[in-house]
Amino acid sequence: MKIKHLAALALAFSLCEAQAQLVVNGSFEAATNSATLGYISLSPGSTYIPGWTTTNAELTVDGPLLGINPPLTAAEGSDFLDLTGSHDFAPYGGVFQTIATTQGQQYQISFEVGSDDYYDSFYTPTFEAPLVTLSLNGVAVFTATNNFPGQANYWQVWSFAFTASATNTTIMFTGENAARVAYIGLDNVIVTATNAPQSSLSTPTLSIQPTNQNLFTLSWVATTNGFTLEQNTNLATSNWTVVTNSVISTNSLSWIIFSPSVPVDFFRLVSP
Repeated sequence: MKIKHLAALALAFSLCEAQAQLVVNGSFEAATNSATLGYISLSPGSTYIPGWTTTNAELTVDGPLLGINPPLTAAEGSDFLDLTGSHDFAPYGGVFQTIATTQGQQYQISFEVGSDDYYDSFYTPTFEAPLVTLSLNGVAVFTATNNFPGQANYWQVWSFAFTASATNTTIMFTGENAARVAYIGLDNVIVTATNAPQSSLSTPTLSIQPTNQNLFTLSWVATTNGFTLEQNTNLATSNWTVVTNSVISTNSLSWIIFSPSVPVDFFRLVSP
C-alpha cells in the first residue's frame, strides 16, 4: 500500500505533545482554590475560570471536595467542568476561548469527555452517553461521545485536527445531549500546532482507550472513504501491519476491541 497521507502518526497510549500548548488553563482550574469548595455554579457569560468564558447555559466547575457519592474527579489537575451544571437538563453549558493561530497552519485539539454510569442513567432507565460538540469560530465541527456504560468516573480522550483560516480561532465546547443527564464532564483541553503534511483529505480522529491491562478499545471518525488503521511496535521500523477489519467508511464511527498478541504501542491512520 502506498501511503499518500499520514493522518495520525504514533498516537501512543501516552500522548506526547511536541509543540507548545496554545490554550490558557486547559484543565479549567478555578479562579480560587476549589480544594475547599464543592462546586461553583456559573451562568453564561462568566469569566470566572481563567482563560474561558461560559456560554449556552449554566454549568459547574467542580473541585476535589465535590462531596457527592459516587465521587467524581478530574482527568487533569484538581478541577473539571460538569456541563449539565446543577440543573441537569437541556440546554447544557459550554465554554469558549479565542487563541492566536496562523492561517494555513494545521493544529491538533485534544480533550477529555467524562461520564459516570450512575449519573448518566440517573434520569433514564439506561445509560445515556455524554455528548460534547466542538465548534470552531461558531461552526460545529465534531461531536465526541463517551459511550462506555458501566464505568465509574470514566474519562475518554478525543482529538481533532484542523487548518486555521484566520489569525484567531475561537474554540468552543458545549454539552449536546437531548435526553436528561446528570453529568457531562470536560477536562484537559490541549491545542498544539502540528507539522502534519497538508492534504485535501479530511483528517480522521482517533481515540485509544485501555479497558484493562491487556485489552484495548480504539475508536475513530472519518469523513473520507478508505482510511485504514495500522499498528507497529517500533517507529524506527517500517513494520506497520493493518488491524483486521479496520477500513473506515464515510462519516462513520468505527470501533475495534482487541488483545494484541505482542505489545503494540503505536497506531496510525492512512489513506488507501
